[in-house]
Amino acid sequence: MKKLVFLACSVFAAMNLCAQTTSTQAHDSMVSALCTMETSDKLNDSFYSAGDDGFLIKWDDSGMGDHYQISTMKIKSISRNPSTGDVALYETDGVSLHRVTVINSKTFAKIFSRRFPDPVTSISFSEKGTYLFVGSNTANGTYIINSKDGKIYVKPDDVSGGVTFAQTGASEKSAVMYSKNGYIYYYDLIGKKRKTRFSTEKNLTQAVLFGSGKMNNRFIAGVKDGSIYIIDATSGTTLSTYPATDTFILSAKNKSDPNKQGLYYITNVNRNYNLMCIGESALENLVQKSGNTQPSLIKKFTGLRGGETFTSGAKIIGKVILGTSQGNIYTMTDVPESEMYSLFAMTENMYEKINDIAKDNTDFFFLTDKIIFRTNYEKKNTEQVAVISGYTNIEIQKNNAILWSKGTRKTVVSLDITQNDSVPKNLFTPTAPMNTLKVFDDRIVYTQGSSSVGVYNITKKTNSEVYTGTSIQDAVLIDNKTIYVAKTKTGDKDSPVISVDINTRETLPLPFKGTIAFSLSYDYNKPDSKVYGMSIISGNGTNTEVFAYSPKEKIYAPLLRYPEEDTNAFTEVLLPTLLTNIGKKEVRSIDIDSRKAVILKRSSAMPSKAAILNGMVAILNTNGSITWYKIKDQNILADWYLTVDGQWMDLKK
Repeated sequence: MKKLVFLACSVFAAMNLCAQTTSTQAHDSMVSALCTMETSDKLNDSFYSAGDDGFLIKWDDSGMGDHYQISTMKIKSISRNPSTGDVALYETDGVSLHRVTVINSKTFAKIFSRRFPDPVTSISFSEKGTYLFVGSNTANGTYIINSKDGKIYVKPDDVSGGVTFAQTGASEKSAVMYSKNGYIYYYDLIGKKRKTRFSTEKNLTQAVLFGSGKMNNRFIAGVKDGSIYIIDATSGTTLSTYPATDTFILSAKNKSDPNKQGLYYITNVNRNYNLMCIGESALENLVQKSGNTQPSLIKKFTGLRGGETFTSGAKIIGKVILGTSQGNIYTMTDVPESEMYSLFAMTENMYEKINDIAKDNTDFFFLTDKIIFRTNYEKKNTEQVAVISGYTNIEIQKNNAILWSKGTRKTVVSLDITQNDSVPKNLFTPTAPMNTLKVFDDRIVYTQGSSSVGVYNITKKTNSEVYTGTSIQDAVLIDNKTIYVAKTKTGDKDSPVISVDINTRETLPLPFKGTIAFSLSYDYNKPDSKVYGMSIISGNGTNTEVFAYSPKEKIYAPLLRYPEEDTNAFTEVLLPTLLTNIGKKEVRSIDIDSRKAVILKRSSAMPSKAAILNGMVAILNTNGSITWYKIKDQNILADWYLTVDGQWMDLKK
């Protein structure tokens, strides 16, 4: 587990235990993987789902799911240790970061994590959970890892290509693997060498090992060019192909009855789907080259609407599970039916997502897709102050809400929050997509695109561009005439933070460490406030640092360091408190005066923004919920979720 190193503060809080929320809420985005909890000696109709939203959800037989966000990145595949219940997951940013992490299924604590130089093609545990197999998309890219400590047991140099599945027998003495290069490998795990290999079809996707009765684990199935291929695993010979469109192989097992193992899959037929099974008799006839070898039609069922598509599938006991592009999960039985079956989702969108939070001198404000809410936690008061749609971000300026939308050129508007029927007033229209916006008294400081910093004077209704450059990250107003701009350093003599005189446009590089500065915070109401922010430090590895910079003394002071790059970290300051989510998973509250910090116990979702007011801390989480804390207490007071019918629920356990 990565550690945060304090340079000017000390951590006295213990690591947090997990906090889950239980509901039927769907994933926020695509369901990328499903994993059953059934083993060869234990029936269990619970299962896991993972998604591009970084959440791992454990679903029970009642249809309720325990939700917990594991990663800020996409989770593309998962596997469960059949002995310990630990869960392995492959998380990636889709570009350069490829990581396999194993977590404890009860506490969600990380057991170990390993980065890989190339995209991961498969992860799977051995039959008893001793080994974790990781295939990657490169030559000789197979890793066999000790599942307890994450150390590499062996990296076979005689297994080539991206291995997309690996499976062992009960003794774990040997393994069979399929490579996209078109080989079936049998590998000796004791002697750490290849036993034999067979040439077979190249570039099969969804490859699985399966069989039935005496032919258990005799076959390999995979998908290619609109067909399912059935291959003899003992020779590599293709025995048959079956047409299949938009298909998902659901299961190669029926662990409750090994004599009834077969291959289940779905295929698209005229916008609806068929559930098919290649059973025991068909498999025997394939080997013997006699009799009926066609798959059996189990049932026909309705397809999806509104552009939603299936993205993952699994089968468990008598149930079929399907995940979709919109984060939903559908289930149905495998009981044969003659009539068309109407498919219904087991998930439902129970909660309205809060997009942003802000504050004035007395209250917090929440912005959803349609409504602005005002709340005071201590008074237990929440009220709707405005109905307005189309904005993703909010700031409060006196009695006005400043509304804008990150990543767009949507006009920035002002809305009087003291009038229920207020009509928004246009302030200015950005000339490039908005990146950041902050309010300082009667001025708005904003960055647009990555090359421009502007100032809008609300009183005078004037808008001016005060700085242009490259790779601009953020900007804050320091006094009536000075702006600090955070950016990417462009040369050895450059600085990642510069001072800009609003009137003369004169620029001055400041003595800052690092190659990139971002997420600046400044307590504008405190004349002696330092500027706080994040900096990427390169050298012996890449670190992310929380800094404090004194405009008066021109001194840079590091506060906190994380030994990885964390470009999404935020800072939020209301002196003497500084909040930051450096390290990605929790928020750290630093008392600037005492140089002490606490780790705030996190909710089921990871933090994305924070606000401080009157001794209270409100954390906006990535799933749109709000977690509340007292300013000097690490314990969660409440986890607020807004239901789709406008009710507030506290899901704190």
